Amino acid sequence: MRQTLENKENPMRNGKRLFQAFLLALLALAFAVQAQAANPDWFYKNLVGIDYVKPLVKVPHPADVLLIDARPYQGKFIQGYIPTAISIPDSEFDKKVDLLPKDKNTTLVYYCEGPTCKLSHSSAKKAEKLGYKNVKVFPGGYPEWVAKGNVPAIGLEVVKDMITKGENFLLVDSRPLVKFLEGSIPSAVSIPDSAFEKKTGLLPADKAVELVFFCGGYECPLSHKSAAKAKALGYTNVKVFEAGEPAWAKAYGAAGNGLKVETGGQEGAFSIEQFKKIMAEKPDSITVIDVRDADEYKAGHLKGAVNMSVNELEKKLPGMKFEKPTVFVCSTGSRSGEAYYMTREMRKDVKDVYYLEATTKCSKDGVCEIIDNKKK
Repeated sequence: MRQTLENKENPMRNGKRLFQAFLLALLALAFAVQAQAANPDWFYKNLVGIDYVKPLVKVPHPADVLLIDARPYQGKFIQGYIPTAISIPDSEFDKKVDLLPKDKNTTLVYYCEGPTCKLSHSSAKKAEKLGYKNVKVFPGGYPEWVAKGNVPAIGLEVVKDMITKGENFLLVDSRPLVKFLEGSIPSAVSIPDSAFEKKTGLLPADKAVELVFFCGGYECPLSHKSAAKAKALGYTNVKVFEAGEPAWAKAYGAAGNGLKVETGGQEGAFSIEQFKKIMAEKPDSITVIDVRDADEYKAGHLKGAVNMSVNELEKKLPGMKFEKPTVFVCSTGSRSGEAYYMTREMRKDVKDVYYLEATTKCSKDGVCEIIDNKKK
């Protein structure tokens, strides 16, 4: 009898479930239509939020992603932009199309001046017409990036104006001290990222004072790291000058600090040509230590190089064995130079140690381009 009642009730239950499912489907459709209606018809179809963008903003930058600022260069981009982004103003899209990657599978993320700005959407549609398959728009753009407390970047021209006008800000060189002494941007103070915690006393007491960090160029992560540390200390107006000292020296000449290290810039620097020759013919005859962070090393490194960040090196130096000539390398020559001088200071018994004064870029398959910094 009980079984019979249950069987009779089943059709009613099933009908109720079907009705509920139908209502849920209608609600989902209504929400989808409402969301679509909320966006203007000029919006690009593929939108992403800030949580998608934030992991992409790092050095080294992901090889398969390009962040693009579609705003005007002079009036907007150099005044403040999302770090690692390149400038391709929508009005100059056709003129600067060569800046886009050749690989049409590369993810392109466009942004501009917030939800009411059409520029990023316009550029995204143009890129799609060129055959790019993974195009997205971050509609919140630069305003949302800053409003959410993230560190912005500024251009070379802005830094120069701030210096010449004597604005109230602190320009911080995050490179190793030896690099700073060889030459830096006028008015900058040296707070190496590796010694940041020890030198926080050099930062202003007023947490509202503008801080601008820089290092050895776009491939150098030190300024980004220091900026994050300053934010963690409560400083509210922190920026990075990504182009750094190399861009300043190229545009305005090597400034110097009134002090030069008496080495002719050559002490400990391994011959670039000799290094290339050894790596091609007898790589086992030397030890190559890549002093970049693990994520940078993983993105691409010299074949045979072992990874040991500067911080790790400092801890391991007392017990390290140097059985072959040892060459420290990094992406710009900054951290490798720091590793060299650290080794000379902590291990005075070690003589056969050097560093590569070069900009080194490596792909994941170990193919590397090594450029002598003095010839750049």
